[in-house]
Amino acid sequence: MKKAKPWIKFLGFIAGLAVILMVCDFVFAQTGYVRFIIHEEEKGGYDTIVVGASHCRGAIDPQRLDDKLGTNTLNLAIPGESVQDSYFLIKDAAKNNDIKTIIFDLDYQYWYYDQPTTHFTKSFIYQQFTDPMVKLEYMARNFDVLDMRNVLVNRLSWNMSVSGVKRNVSMKTSDAYKNYTIESAYGENGFVEGADGPYVGKGFFDRQGTEQGKLPPGEDYIATWVDRYDDEIDPAVKEIFMDIVGFCKDNNIELICVTSPITPSVTKTLGMSTVHDTMSEFFVNECGLEYYDFNKALMSSVPRDDCDYGDQEGHMGGQLAEIYSKALANLLYDRKNGGVDESKYFYSTFEDMYKNMKQDYTKETGNEWKGL
Repeated sequence: MKKAKPWIKFLGFIAGLAVILMVCDFVFAQTGYVRFIIHEEEKGGYDTIVVGASHCRGAIDPQRLDDKLGTNTLNLAIPGESVQDSYFLIKDAAKNNDIKTIIFDLDYQYWYYDQPTTHFTKSFIYQQFTDPMVKLEYMARNFDVLDMRNVLVNRLSWNMSVSGVKRNVSMKTSDAYKNYTIESAYGENGFVEGADGPYVGKGFFDRQGTEQGKLPPGEDYIATWVDRYDDEIDPAVKEIFMDIVGFCKDNNIELICVTSPITPSVTKTLGMSTVHDTMSEFFVNECGLEYYDFNKALMSSVPRDDCDYGDQEGHMGGQLAEIYSKALANLLYDRKNGGVDESKYFYSTFEDMYKNMKQDYTKETGNEWKGL
């Protein structure tokens, strides 16, 4: 008994600490969209999954794809979602759904450098995975950079103010939270934090654009990306993407790569022509995949001006997102029924687009170009 006593004390301490941490997480940790959307895919029944980051979440409306293609699509794009996050989201979703197609929206900001280790000190997507084996694999893969304190508790989302605690407890005792409905992710204004617009469904948000005739904000952020177009895709990001390619092949899942169009005037500033060549070389020539870059979409296919976006970085407003989603759905329909005639959707070159996009926009919409 004397030998067992220290172990009993130790186990009691661990059990007590676990209870304290669980209570703190319940009281202080803020809930949000990630918890909702990952449990949405757990319901099953989806055959098409869209992955990407914040650009994608407000750009691709799954309902428009379903209307045209007869699919059941879920947009699993999450702001800040790295390529590695996408890989594990796909694996998690495949546990609960008979996935036939993955549409991967490529934002080159997540490809030109390996995601820094600071991303793994955050209470991030991995905490919400529904399959424990997928979560364990994520942890094992990143064991050398994970802050284990954040594996045990969601401490970086803690809000210990009186108002924060009241809001957390009220939400976490609600039916919306228990049933994983979108209301469990709502902030004080009734919107999901960072969404800039109402939730429509299937992972899609109707974001706000910029007032007609005004330029979207974000010039300072764009300046930090100027001249990066001469960089190459980071080898570590390539490696994890090849895991996605392999997983899709092993599970007979079609993998289609697209890039949702960013703010048109900024495409030239950020050297998207060079970026397009770099991305195409990898996805098409090295991986043997299809890649459709809507940054060079014809104005007759996706008419767009800078004011259709909420910022210069390229988060599009809901009205443009519906137009773009329909164009993407039409392209995917053509792909299934004889093949894609790219001249129907895209300018032949970026230079051709820069030369003609303003007059083509006016011809298509009857509106004067207001961009840069």
